[in-house]
Amino acid sequence: MLGIPRPGPVACSDTRPAESGQSLTEFVVVAAFTLIPLFFFVIYTGKWGFTQLRTIEAARYVAWERTIWRDQPPRGREWFAIKSDADLRNEAAVRFFGGHNGGLSNTDTGGGNNVDPILTRHDGRPLLRDLGNIQVATHAEPISTGISMKFLGTLMKLTDAPLRMTGPTAATVSVQLEGLPGSAYLPGNPLAKGPQFTAQAAVLTDAWTANGPAEETRIVQKFLPSRLMNNTATNAVKSAGGWLFPELNRLDFGYVDPEVQYGDRLQPYPKEVE
Repeated sequence: MLGIPRPGPVACSDTRPAESGQSLTEFVVVAAFTLIPLFFFVIYTGKWGFTQLRTIEAARYVAWERTIWRDQPPRGREWFAIKSDADLRNEAAVRFFGGHNGGLSNTDTGGGNNVDPILTRHDGRPLLRDLGNIQVATHAEPISTGISMKFLGTLMKLTDAPLRMTGPTAATVSVQLEGLPGSAYLPGNPLAKGPQFTAQAAVLTDAWTANGPAEETRIVQKFLPSRLMNNTATNAVKSAGGWLFPELNRLDFGYVDPEVQYGDRLQPYPKEVE
């Protein structure tokens, strides 16, 4: 009986080195086109978030400053605090987007060396090219007419006091950033131009807030009937009667002290006596 020979061991080739090389190549391709851009995108997301927050803060600052510093004197007012939108733009740009070593009084927005170092691309070029590119616009919203406005209009004619009311003072700040490096070579890429950040803020304030103690005194005196007694005849009688009654010398008709403060605002509360 003939025996059937057993088959010998079959020689097989080891493909593990080739598979390892293929995995390394795939990782390099994925890292080059996915992981590395994602890493840089996270960095720029932080820079964009920083820009948006600073834009909101700048809009609030400009809106508040506009309530105090007018772009032109209001009608019938002795207003000396005048600033244009360009002045407010320079201040907001330096305060919220300027370099760390720049003084707040420095309103020079020319050049790109005075920009916050956070707003710099990874290739060293500025993400915000120039502080002068920041746009600022302000306006006062109109207020609707009604019975209250007619009453104020009549009171203004009788007293010649500036009581004209306006709506909220609104400010808009817009910041345009540069595009990402290499994005200009990608057709149809929305990041080629760079994102634009816009914020709005509004402040509702008293429309006849005085521009300093002198104007406050002048406005309040218009509502005091005693100011009519501040004339030559009354002052002569007061001076003559002051010889007999010294208290009359302390009378000052129509006097207004805009800097007065109550005692409880300047002193601590008194201790209770048991």
